[in-house]
Amino acid sequence: MTAATSAGRDLAPWLRKIARVAPLQAYLTLKDFKAPAGAAERRLFVNAVYRHGTERSAHAAFGYHLGMTMAQWLTVGMAGLPATVHLEACGIPELVDPTKKLPDLYGNHAVEALPWLIEAKARKSLGVGDMRDGQWQLDQATAEIAVAHRQVLCGTVLPEPGRWEDDHLVMMVHTTLVGPSPVGGVHSLPDPPSDGGEPSLDETPDALLSVARDQLLVFRALAFGAVQDLRVVPLAETGPGPGGPSRRKSAIGPLELDAGTRDLRRRVLAEGVPYERLRQEQHSTVQEFVVGHIPGIGLHLGLSRGLYAACAHLHQMQTEIPAEEPLFPAAPFLVRRGADEEREEMSRKARRTFYEREDERLVTVRREMANAYRTQEVPAGLLRGAPLVVEGPEARGGVLEARTAETYMAVEPTDPIMPGHR
Repeated sequence: MTAATSAGRDLAPWLRKIARVAPLQAYLTLKDFKAPAGAAERRLFVNAVYRHGTERSAHAAFGYHLGMTMAQWLTVGMAGLPATVHLEACGIPELVDPTKKLPDLYGNHAVEALPWLIEAKARKSLGVGDMRDGQWQLDQATAEIAVAHRQVLCGTVLPEPGRWEDDHLVMMVHTTLVGPSPVGGVHSLPDPPSDGGEPSLDETPDALLSVARDQLLVFRALAFGAVQDLRVVPLAETGPGPGGPSRRKSAIGPLELDAGTRDLRRRVLAEGVPYERLRQEQHSTVQEFVVGHIPGIGLHLGLSRGLYAACAHLHQMQTEIPAEEPLFPAAPFLVRRGADEEREEMSRKARRTFYEREDERLVTVRREMANAYRTQEVPAGLLRGAPLVVEGPEARGGVLEARTAETYMAVEPTDPIMPGHR
């Protein structure tokens, strides 16, 4: 779900036209599935709404959306990219031509010290031909740039009609290193250094801007949307795992592995230690998150207070940018041959114009965002009186909680995607 909301880059003026999480909730279900020892005994299936209540054009649109979501989940949620942007926003002149057939996404991997080019494919019965097309797009981009980089080709297969009850979603991945890596190639991500390793986001304005863009839709939902139960939730600053703050700021981990947060909650809830006293004692090890419940589904999303404050400045800047160009064709779900390419070319042109206008304002805004992240000062009215709450997962019926260094997510057992899973 976090992958769905953050794929590419915040699309500022036209995000109101796209529901990123709703299609996943509507068309997918999680079911128990017999698996080898050590594997997760659950799989994603398409449900009856997708099979029997959805027209062909919606199937095609959902395939595109699902492919981007799965590529984001793999590269950011699992492989450690801090964020992705649409290719025309990457800042490389050779890759911004909206008329070229190029890959979908771009990211810079901090540990591998390489840019990543990412192409996402998804549809029913995805096969070798589709993956070859995706590889051709990656090769087109590779031919335009002279620096070492990594290609990542992601293919998500939906089942054929008649196999919907038996076949779950499958993801295929092909990756290759093009040119010599500055660090000699990384086959697996190294453990973070024990001293915390990387500088704070306010000391790296470009990294802060990347993370804020990645999470701007979540910020807008929390600050201006019809979210329920808006609250401030304290967690341990170190996050899951024994190694302290991770260089992989995007990597998500279950909160039950977060010993610091378990200790914080135990002292407040079981031992009755006032939170304010605990916060003063452990000021450098407590991090507060702004969290809200997304209406109609069992999903809670949150951002660290510092990132929330930085996003407020980025949002204000983007709202001041004019965007007169139509960002989608009048009939966005045409299924005639070639319509997808035509629609994507129009979208690329409009997005590129918007990004050029945004870049003119970023010099000043970067400084404002870094200061807001450091001070955690949220503009008046954007917290809407949210109370500070210290509580365990059992307070909401046994939610499944997870977090990164800057984001929080919890899923309730009643979420529409969960009924098939015990």
